Amino acid sequence: MLVQDFKNYLQETLGIQAKPIPWENTKALPFLLLDRYDFFEAPLLKNHCLLMIPKGDEEVTASVIRKHLEMAQEKWANNVIYVSKSLSPINRKRLIEHKVSFVVPGNQLYLPNMGMDLREHFRKSHSAPETYSPATQVIVLDALVHGYKEPLHVRKLAKKLGYSAMTLTRAFNEIEKTGVGSVQVIGRERKLKFELSKRALWEKALKHLQNPVKSQSLIYEKNYKAGPEKIKSGLYALAHYSDLAEPKEKSYALSSSQYNSIKNKNELLNSNDESVPMIWLEIWSYDPKRLSNDGVADPFSVYLSLRTEGETDERVHSALEQMLENYSW
Repeated sequence: MLVQDFKNYLQETLGIQAKPIPWENTKALPFLLLDRYDFFEAPLLKNHCLLMIPKGDEEVTASVIRKHLEMAQEKWANNVIYVSKSLSPINRKRLIEHKVSFVVPGNQLYLPNMGMDLREHFRKSHSAPETYSPATQVIVLDALVHGYKEPLHVRKLAKKLGYSAMTLTRAFNEIEKTGVGSVQVIGRERKLKFELSKRALWEKALKHLQNPVKSQSLIYEKNYKAGPEKIKSGLYALAHYSDLAEPKEKSYALSSSQYNSIKNKNELLNSNDESVPMIWLEIWSYDPKRLSNDGVADPFSVYLSLRTEGETDERVHSALEQMLENYSW
């Protein structure tokens, strides 16, 4: 709840123990305000403040916010503070210009009547990365494959995907910089939220996603003893998702560590006998099993691994489009 986030934010950043309680005199307010906001009173240092918190997620203009605060101020003798989970840069600028008090928990506190202007994450970030790191790509693709209905903690996601908390912290930064998701700081926890639909997320993130295949080898099939770890990939996976005919040589994806483990056991041997079945092994920049389903690489990674080839091969291009059209967005 946003009022709890407000309380935690003041405690963590300023050491102030604010204890907001529902304002009992809301009947004095116009229905317009009661319909759009929740109101809490909270002692803040030597001031008794009124918090005005939007009920919905839709952001209005700074002029509307200012007008609504002025309406609430008519019924409150002290400082009225607008509390929101996010504010656009233009709204921040306009509210500051008009000295309107506001707090974005985990991001910025601006209370001009109390001489406070605390900014944590509202700083110009470095330029967005052209391509995502493997961990960032896995998070975005995992959101497309499995869906993230609730905001995700760094530690919870690290445990799920097998990355360190530090790696995922950097990944959260990349996602935020490219605008495909938002990150909130609640207390000491960072939470990632995807607000775009799956299709919109895919379209916006696509220019930052890269081919997961680092290298590939054509090997003697009987020497590949990965067993249940086999993950169909490449044209072999595309044939699973579309009407494309299966290729002569099957292809499987595995991570670099998996490949090195098998290679060190001398299980990857080439053959000069053309009558012996051969397969392609694709070494990926991330573990394909994390996103796979029933032994088949996820359709988005398959698309990324073949889209260059699809530009020159009409059959592959059509199959890739069919795969995405058939996906349950």
